[in-house]
Amino acid sequence: MTHIDSGPQLGAGAREESRADTRHLIRASAVVTGLMLVAKAIGFAVQIAVAAVFGATRAMDAMRIALSIPQMFSSWIEMPVRAAIVPMFTRRLHEQSEAEAWRAASIVLNTVGLLLIVVVTVLWIAAEPLVRIMSLGFADPQVWREGALLARILVPSVLFSVLAVLLGSLQNIYRRQQYPALGRVLNALAVLVAVMWLGERYGLVGYAWGVLAGAVVSFALQVSVVWRHRQHYRWIADPRAAEVREVVMLAVPLFIGLTGTRIDVFIDQLLASFLPEGHLSILLYATILSVIVTDLLISVSSAVLLPHFGHLVAQSRFEELRRRLRQAVAGYFVLMLPIVMVLVAGAVPVVQVVYGRGKFTPEDVALTAALLPILALAAPIYAAGQVMAQTHISRGDTKTPMKIGLWRVGFKAALSLSLLPWLGIFALAIASSVSSVFRTALLWRLLPEQLRPAPARLFGVITGPLVAAVAGGVVVFALFRTLVSFPGGDVGEVLRVVAIAAAGGLVYGLGALLVSREARELARWPVQRLVQRRVRRG
Repeated sequence: MTHIDSGPQLGAGAREESRADTRHLIRASAVVTGLMLVAKAIGFAVQIAVAAVFGATRAMDAMRIALSIPQMFSSWIEMPVRAAIVPMFTRRLHEQSEAEAWRAASIVLNTVGLLLIVVVTVLWIAAEPLVRIMSLGFADPQVWREGALLARILVPSVLFSVLAVLLGSLQNIYRRQQYPALGRVLNALAVLVAVMWLGERYGLVGYAWGVLAGAVVSFALQVSVVWRHRQHYRWIADPRAAEVREVVMLAVPLFIGLTGTRIDVFIDQLLASFLPEGHLSILLYATILSVIVTDLLISVSSAVLLPHFGHLVAQSRFEELRRRLRQAVAGYFVLMLPIVMVLVAGAVPVVQVVYGRGKFTPEDVALTAALLPILALAAPIYAAGQVMAQTHISRGDTKTPMKIGLWRVGFKAALSLSLLPWLGIFALAIASSVSSVFRTALLWRLLPEQLRPAPARLFGVITGPLVAAVAGGVVVFALFRTLVSFPGGDVGEVLRVVAIAAAGGLVYGLGALLVSREARELARWPVQRLVQRRVRRG
């Protein structure tokens, strides 16, 4: 069993630094969360427009396959390299100098840029075979050709999106978390404009050009970190450099772990391609809606928690790291559960409001709503696993997430194949949710003992919010059954959903305040900040 020395007891200076860290984490989380909420709102507008303009057809299934190719390779590269470059840069910044940290980062960034150009070229050439392999169930050469055309427009986005993420990670280290978050907002805006303007005129080709434009805009915003530190940046690339080898050694295990994740996506899409027309798209529509909070958590945790956890590890503040991990899991459960509650208890009206217009048929709405609760219930557990994965990575341990990722994909593939003949598309949703629970449990269990929150303590801090969420869910379900539609067509239905969600949220909030100390602490912080400001002004 791994033993970690918790280090010396905190003195006055260390306690003040801890309080400063807390203030920064809350401020940074608030900024990133606010911008990510804006990006999420725009992203929902994108999905509303996509559903209305393109619906759930075989052509849209082909677009989903084409989109998955750059997304797959982007995440395959950006996540491992980001997880490796952040601790490397932070360590050099603490132990050596800013100039040395930037020299190492320059070599890595430039080398990765050259690699990406090669990757984009290969993907562009091999677009049609890739589309065919990922959608064997289509069995229609014309659909494969259309998917390949879309993929060739999309694959250059790999270059811009990966570099945007890596440069955004350096922004995070300098505590400028607003830049990566703002990049996501601008990216979503570009895609929305393309779907609503180019999509109507040029179909899915216009949508594809919008995705590429969004990646370019996000990259352009992150370049500011290089400009700010241009005196340290070096225009050199060397695949054999010690810094590149260090990043590769840290990144390869996580890259292999993501291989499991990408195989996971590939299996889902391949199996869904054998299902009736549009089912692949419907599964994606339901997944996008179910991860509204999960994506927000991942963005905030990678922007705020990973650099902070890396600092705590570099300073050997392991007990503080354990406490922060427990706080993060508990805090995000408190914030996530009311949204999950609404998605589960009001699945049909929520899906109707979000997607139910244009070419998205009533049958599409019903199937999406049936899948949504299955996926949404696992979202908080998956998100907790992401926080635990950040803890492993901040210690330089990328092998554990790698192994767990491979175990998860094997578990999910076996479950999907065993249930598919009887449950169809529901088998894929069930397997996805159950495998998320499996992954999070393993990530928690394989943490070093002195970093792993005690199960009784962890369950204790989330039990109260869970009870409050059940009470709020009952209210939401009852109100949707009894409250008649508001006048005003689509606007009235939106107002009805918002009003019922607010009522359920109020019940949840009051219940959480009564039974959860973490909820009370979250609610108390804005009041304390307001009082402190007034005292300073006075």
